[in-house]
Amino acid sequence: MDTIPLLSAPARIIRDAAQAVKRVAGLAIQQVTAGTLTQLLGLPGLVVTEYALEPQGDGDVLHLFCQHEHEVAMCSRCGELSVRVHEQEERCVRHLDVWGKRTWVHFSARRFECAQCRRPFTEELAWIEGKRRQTRAFEGHIYERCQTVDHASVAEAERLHPTTVKDIFYRLAKRAERRHPRERVRWLGIDEISLKKGHQQFALVLSDLQRHRVIAVLPERSQTALEQWLESLSAEERAEIRVVAMDMWGPYRGVIRSRLSHAKIVADRFHVMKQLNDRIAQIRRALQTKADPATREALKGTYWILIKNRADLTPDEEAKLQAALSVSAELRTAYLLKEEFHTLCEKLHDRACAERFLRAWAWRADATGLPQLHKFVQTLHNWWNEFLNYFDERVTSGVVEGLNRAIRAIIRRACGYHVFEHFRLQVLVEHGGLGTPSLPLI
Repeated sequence: MDTIPLLSAPARIIRDAAQAVKRVAGLAIQQVTAGTLTQLLGLPGLVVTEYALEPQGDGDVLHLFCQHEHEVAMCSRCGELSVRVHEQEERCVRHLDVWGKRTWVHFSARRFECAQCRRPFTEELAWIEGKRRQTRAFEGHIYERCQTVDHASVAEAERLHPTTVKDIFYRLAKRAERRHPRERVRWLGIDEISLKKGHQQFALVLSDLQRHRVIAVLPERSQTALEQWLESLSAEERAEIRVVAMDMWGPYRGVIRSRLSHAKIVADRFHVMKQLNDRIAQIRRALQTKADPATREALKGTYWILIKNRADLTPDEEAKLQAALSVSAELRTAYLLKEEFHTLCEKLHDRACAERFLRAWAWRADATGLPQLHKFVQTLHNWWNEFLNYFDERVTSGVVEGLNRAIRAIIRRACGYHVFEHFRLQVLVEHGGLGTPSLPLI
């Protein structure tokens, strides 16, 4: 079975302040000097000369007034150094908070005249992008906060306009996506997620089942969308995909068979089990419809108990289950078949053995005469080979289901998305391994 390389162990992070006492001996301790604030500020090329505190609301705002350390700049066109200042204007930009105070940095934005090009140029500073009102460090802070908190809350906490927060996050997210290397996928998971409950708006989520990451979010759950994504891969990337786990939707299977004929399709065990649970629920509803009041009362509120694994039932749920099964022999037979099917999926690890037991199970399910179980057996036969592939690889979409729950949390946190591209980037940043983009130094 293919495996991915082991990752190196993460560096140990000390979270208890008391443990810092033990590490003091290994630190390079320096004396506080006039240049200490400049060094801690982390803005190369600037020297802090003055400061001011401005009372504002429930706290103070810190203003740091800085001068340039060097009176020379490099022309971005020819690389020549210039000392001739063409013009300058005072600028003020937001920086990381200092000691809990919102911090603004004041400096001169300079334009030099290049003796070589005979043209003026704007000085490029490593710690801020052109025409931005926040330093790179502050933008990185906003980007990281937006990965766990909704943008409106970040804007309120940081005293920024919501549009500013969104602009910072999506600009850095696009940069991270461009610079993120596209990794080879061996086990591909395919599933869809509802973008808005009750509106039939779905997105197609493609995942790397080995690395537990989302690799793509497509705007629709269609055969065409999946085909276009596969065609965007190189021949080598398509050849790398060995296993594809999916729910039992025919168009997906057709696309994989035509575009990835070498890959093994696995009908996801959890989706198969969900279909069987749905059939059990249908049997229960049919019995309730025509039952007498006593039977209807015994079946009331047993939906989750019937589809829950019996080993996970509480004593109260077990008692309610027994009461429900005692009023209907049909429901009892169907429930026991459901539990047996679950046990087969859990215990069997050999394809040939699984096929023998599943054929016997399908025959007994058909023999009950229940139309709901007959439909499930038909579906199982339609995906017979794909489901048996599960017992070869033991690959499921459990990872995908976990990612889908996390994605639904993103949707709830944002109270929905009006722009699909924003939703896609948010998912990839949080669950696609993009991480924080390296802020380029000039």
